[in-house]
Amino acid sequence: MSEYKFINREISWLQFNERVLREADDDSVPLLEKLKFLAIFSSNLDEFFMIRVAGLYDQVEAKYDIKDVSGYTPKELLAKISDTAHRLVKDQQKIFRKVIKECARHHIVIQPEIDGELSDIVESIFNDEIQPLISPVTLSAANPFPFIYNLRQCIFVKLEKGGETHYSIIIIPENLQRVFKIRLHRTYCVTSEEIIARCLPQVYPGYKVMDSYTLRLTRNADLTVDEDEAEDLLKIIEKKLSSRKKGNVVRVELDKTAPDEVLKFLQERIGFDNEDVYIVDKPLDLTFLFSLTDGNPELMYPEHKPFVPYGLTADENIFERLKERDYVFYRPYHDFGFNSALIRRASVDEQVLAVKMTLYRANRGSSIVESLAEAARRGKQICVVIELKARFDEERNVGWAKKLEEAGCIVTYGIPGLKIHSKNLQIIRKEPQGIVRYSYLSTGNFNEATAKIYTDIDYITADEAVGHECANLFNMLMGYTDYADWNRISVAPTGLKAKLISLINYEIENALAGKKAEMLIKINSLIDKELIMKLHDASRAGVKIEMIIRGICGITAGVKGLTENIRIRSIIGRFLEHPRIILFHHGGKKRLFISTADWMERNMHSRVEQLFEITDKNAKEFMMTILSSNLKDNTKAWVMEGEAYRKLKPAESEEPHNTQEFFIGKQIGH
Repeated sequence: MSEYKFINREISWLQFNERVLREADDDSVPLLEKLKFLAIFSSNLDEFFMIRVAGLYDQVEAKYDIKDVSGYTPKELLAKISDTAHRLVKDQQKIFRKVIKECARHHIVIQPEIDGELSDIVESIFNDEIQPLISPVTLSAANPFPFIYNLRQCIFVKLEKGGETHYSIIIIPENLQRVFKIRLHRTYCVTSEEIIARCLPQVYPGYKVMDSYTLRLTRNADLTVDEDEAEDLLKIIEKKLSSRKKGNVVRVELDKTAPDEVLKFLQERIGFDNEDVYIVDKPLDLTFLFSLTDGNPELMYPEHKPFVPYGLTADENIFERLKERDYVFYRPYHDFGFNSALIRRASVDEQVLAVKMTLYRANRGSSIVESLAEAARRGKQICVVIELKARFDEERNVGWAKKLEEAGCIVTYGIPGLKIHSKNLQIIRKEPQGIVRYSYLSTGNFNEATAKIYTDIDYITADEAVGHECANLFNMLMGYTDYADWNRISVAPTGLKAKLISLINYEIENALAGKKAEMLIKINSLIDKELIMKLHDASRAGVKIEMIIRGICGITAGVKGLTENIRIRSIIGRFLEHPRIILFHHGGKKRLFISTADWMERNMHSRVEQLFEITDKNAKEFMMTILSSNLKDNTKAWVMEGEAYRKLKPAESEEPHNTQEFFIGKQIGH
């Protein structure tokens, strides 16, 4: 094991989030899109602390001090994370200050000086919309320090009355509008905490307001469910959701105007270590920048209008069209609205007898869920496997489960101990020649909102062999039957990893025999130790390996005698790269697969995932176009050098190639 070089998962993730942050400092990115990348960086970091850092603290508390494969104990890793995260937050603050100066030149003023006419408007907003909602707690023997929920902004106030110092805290309501846009000769963007701080004398009549400081806590928000003790998974998930806001503190954000005495006071009452403290400029929590990215289309990416390829329409003839050939959809360039319309068509088509579907994440107001409910009310057999443990979507999925059950759908929750991450839909239709099964396999969720910003592959086929295997997958998910006779589909945790290893071994054998051997792997994360070591074996055997890994990457490229045949790149752009596509040269036969699984232990062993082989000639050619375009990208791609990444720039002799812009401008699928 010692000869293998692994990159730590958490450090690699922070490198990925740094690449996201750098988009906010890229001159080619439109101004308001830069605000969006700053917000994404903040949102990503929130989840990282709530889940990954929280888990490390749990290990330290349990006195677990064994080094991981990258050589860190949990305590050592927390120190490394703290150093890296503090540096990145400082970088974010610097970029934010640069971007808001640029915004001001376009008459969008963030953090304005509140005076003149603006002062009167701010005071009116406070009186009408904010003051009725806030409940200050002035600390005393009768009013102890209140509990501060996860990610809740607070204002800590220092007061003076009768020569005595008092402290008070205002926990800003979760449902209070975070930012108010005031349009005068410019657009002024004022946060709710700025307005409250401005109007504190009205909150504390009889006191002298000495100063105020903004505070935000991040808590352990991991949701652990012991399914063996859960007689009703739906009920236990509902109970567990309330505990998410009350976990231990893992990060404290405090504005830099706060003196040491305030930090010490808070430390004594809340309980946190110095390395957990992030002293930052106001405003804290830049996720509010998401709300500032509308109304100025000239400062955004040009509007992207997805289209339905192949001339398809979800009309009464759609099922005849789907029998003609296999169809590949590449969202968001292709319109996911067709997929929603297909399900809607199936819900009202008299010849459709049943619909089966996995549901991992769905958007609010999902028309797909509405269509399934309507189909059940029309007497069709609707079977939905809902993953209640999809992180941060648990509450929404509980609601969908209840809605679908009330409509008459058969709703199940998968297999105890495993998350259902496969993305499948099957429409069963009675036709003159008999029962026809239309199968839909995807790398992405049935989520109409994220389908506009994630790149993913949807594959639709009426191939009976695929329909048979999809039916077996649903039988496994809904009836816990262990069906092992797979051909086109491989399923985790039973056979997917073994299939990948077998395919890699075939390339190794060819390389050792002096034959051409290549792999092209596009995934989101690579951290599975066994697969990494198998890639090491392949590289040493002479297999040429191109990898496009957006996020976490545990392997180091270009190490002599170990990974010198491996090249790794990451693409960060307008859309979030999400499909998993794997191509093996396979002695010239070129076997191509799409998958829901990243190459991580959890995906291989703790989830139901699918790997699907695409055999249709046209579909394979299209998928290889996607891969080759990814490899040509020289504007949004980062290449790994050692354990670090370098942003690519077109050489003087090269044409710039942005793979996402390429597909926006290419009417693929006509």
